[in-house]
Amino acid sequence: MLSHLAAIWTILALLPSIKSDPFNQPDPSLTKPLPQPGNQKYVTIGYYEATRSQYQQPTHINWRHYTHMVFNGAWPIDQFQFTFGSDDQNRQAVNDMKQFVNSAQQNYVKPLLAVGGEQGSKFFSYYFGSGQSRKTFVKNLVALAQGYGFQGVVINWLSPNDVGAGCNNRSPNDVVNFGYFAQEFKNVWNEGSLIVRANFNGFIGATGNYATSEEASLLAQNVDYVDLMAYDGYTGNKGERSGPFSALTSDCPKIPYLSNGIKELLAIMKFHGFPNSKLVLGFTGYGRVFYLPDPGFNMKNGISQVAYGAAPAGGWTDNLNGTMDACGQKRGYEGTYLLNEIMDNGWLAPDGVTSTDVLTRYWDDCAKQPYLFNQQYLLVYDDPGSLKFKSNYARGSGLAGISFYYSMGFPSLFLQSAIAPWRRGEAQG
Repeated sequence: MLSHLAAIWTILALLPSIKSDPFNQPDPSLTKPLPQPGNQKYVTIGYYEATRSQYQQPTHINWRHYTHMVFNGAWPIDQFQFTFGSDDQNRQAVNDMKQFVNSAQQNYVKPLLAVGGEQGSKFFSYYFGSGQSRKTFVKNLVALAQGYGFQGVVINWLSPNDVGAGCNNRSPNDVVNFGYFAQEFKNVWNEGSLIVRANFNGFIGATGNYATSEEASLLAQNVDYVDLMAYDGYTGNKGERSGPFSALTSDCPKIPYLSNGIKELLAIMKFHGFPNSKLVLGFTGYGRVFYLPDPGFNMKNGISQVAYGAAPAGGWTDNLNGTMDACGQKRGYEGTYLLNEIMDNGWLAPDGVTSTDVLTRYWDDCAKQPYLFNQQYLLVYDDPGSLKFKSNYARGSGLAGISFYYSMGFPSLFLQSAIAPWRRGEAQG
């Protein structure tokens, strides 16, 4: 059981007379109305990783590229409480929240609070499963968000009706109950933004297949946006082949086991009943490396190589190897490198596209995915060209905008290339 300091709900229960508690009362100035951006007709959402603040302080965020910025890293635990992890992580998060919200307001960016994640979705099914528990959860979540001046929330429940990381509570009614939660949230805080996230599988309904529009109707009616995590389709620690982790389409005959791409994910969301105008296409600020066992890279196979099932060590944020996950299982390496690291390591030229003499760069034209390789390793990532192409596709498909997970990982050139189609009105069918 986590100590009382590890529960962010403690913030809400503080009395002013308790001077020794490390959690300070929220600054009333943080609840002032947020000025709205000008006539911008698209959204650009960034994610700030609260538990990695040693790598990116709020003052170092490139605010001018964003309309929304998400303070990401909290998750629900028992007794309707929230945490960022250890006592020290909670103290740091509370301090950073104040600076984060102030910086967002000064830059006319809407600050949002995110809860959940792959390792933090264990209790959503339980909390959303009945009317009373939904009311309590919403009450506590809204109080926490409003208490620190956030303008809305992001729900990172990536696996309704699925075990997720391996131990999530689940129910055939999860998607329907998710909609009831969204309805309750808007009843309590109508002006608060509500964004939910979905991966390549969309939302799984009662039958174990994609949720019907009837099951997802309340969710579609009440959310402001669905942020589509159109990445991690292939990961370096979950399969025996390499492949694109952010493919434009799965209709690539030369790439086996490619379940869904961006085009297929948009079709799934249409089946769920979400209009494209509520969808945001998500990019991520890291690439994934695969280890290629002997005889190594085979020119005939392109991006689809025989790969070792366990990912090799990645860059400096791939530092959880040997720790325990939410289900009590020991973690391995993720094999992730931030896009900034790929540039800093000299693997790409300053244009972010051309390779250097360190690694060889190829392009998969079906997936619209670049990759770097030598005989032993293959690294899949997005570069300015692939980001711009997929962003163009999103705009041409009538989506609301784009998002950037791990905002700390994106070089400015990469961000500018992804946003360019929206700023210049470019579109592509």
